[in-house]
Amino acid sequence: MVDDSESIYYKMVEEVEDYAIIMLDRNGIITNWNKGAEKIKGYKNEEIIGRHFRIFYTPEDQDAKLPEALVEAARLEGKAIHEGWRIRKNGTAFWGSIVITAIHDKEDNVIGFTKVTRDLTERKASEDRMFQYSRQLEAQNKELQQFAYAAAHDMKEPLRKILFYFSAIMENNPEIDLEKKRIYLARSEEAARRMQSLIDDMLAFTKVSEPIEKFEDVDMNVTLNNVAAFYQDTLESIRGELVISNLPNVRGIPFQLFQLFLNLISNSIKYRSPDRPLRIEISSNNIDDPNLRRRSYPPRQLTRITVKDNGLGFEPEYNKKIFEMFQRLHGREFSGAGIGLSICKKVMDNHQGIIRAQGKLDEGALFELYFPA
Repeated sequence: MVDDSESIYYKMVEEVEDYAIIMLDRNGIITNWNKGAEKIKGYKNEEIIGRHFRIFYTPEDQDAKLPEALVEAARLEGKAIHEGWRIRKNGTAFWGSIVITAIHDKEDNVIGFTKVTRDLTERKASEDRMFQYSRQLEAQNKELQQFAYAAAHDMKEPLRKILFYFSAIMENNPEIDLEKKRIYLARSEEAARRMQSLIDDMLAFTKVSEPIEKFEDVDMNVTLNNVAAFYQDTLESIRGELVISNLPNVRGIPFQLFQLFLNLISNSIKYRSPDRPLRIEISSNNIDDPNLRRRSYPPRQLTRITVKDNGLGFEPEYNKKIFEMFQRLHGREFSGAGIGLSICKKVMDNHQGIIRAQGKLDEGALFELYFPA
């Protein structure tokens, strides 16, 4: 009867398909596994028996000796629990939830381990979507607050000046002669232009905030040539130089990518140094930066496009703050509402990319754009 119960138990374990149940010796070598393990991992029984279970882990986790650390934790504490990316035989990845339990003999010596793995890739994908949605909602709420601030503050200031100057003119004060009235009208016009510029910038931001259009292959050489043509007269007038290396194609929205580089080049022109001719360099390379792929596996190849100038630059403490809406690192002597780089960040968000900035005061600025390759 006992033999029958044991036989049924082992048969039950073998037939389970939703969980990978693996037997390991005390060194982590696979000695047996069930059909669920074959289904989830993709190996045949004869291909895997006798191999170390680290084979299921990513190269990064193997280098960090995570499998060995989990076995050691199970040896010392009786059980180790972990979630992370695991690799199938065909190289694809899945999100595995694992429990490693120590097996003891009658003298309480560890003689091996059981490792139970469940494929939770769908749950992981759902959690990641929820995480992305929450980040988008948080960003949209912040944008709404910033828009409200602009309406209450940034637009109020030029409007107040217009009302002040026109009231002074309409009072027919004899102390205000014709020349002074002309000055007041000119100041009112400048205030109105500043308000118009702010409104235009806000409309540009809302345009890139609209629902995502269909992506297509965009030749960045064509895009940058169009941007260069747009600024050709300006660059010639200030004796500036725009150097563009050969660039790859990017999956994206042509109008938004044009707007992205239009704003970045405009930023370089606006904040150029008076002490040297402006030079802007645009180049690209493929990169696999571990800091940019923490929530995905296998690591996606990234296309990195850099925009570097030798302008006024900025203090490194503003590397992240510079992308906030209405953020102005330089004084009122420079035109604009501080929305241009916010538009750049929004465009990169729309393209599932990342934008980073590095600045050195009076040495220049470097903007790094990371696109999925």
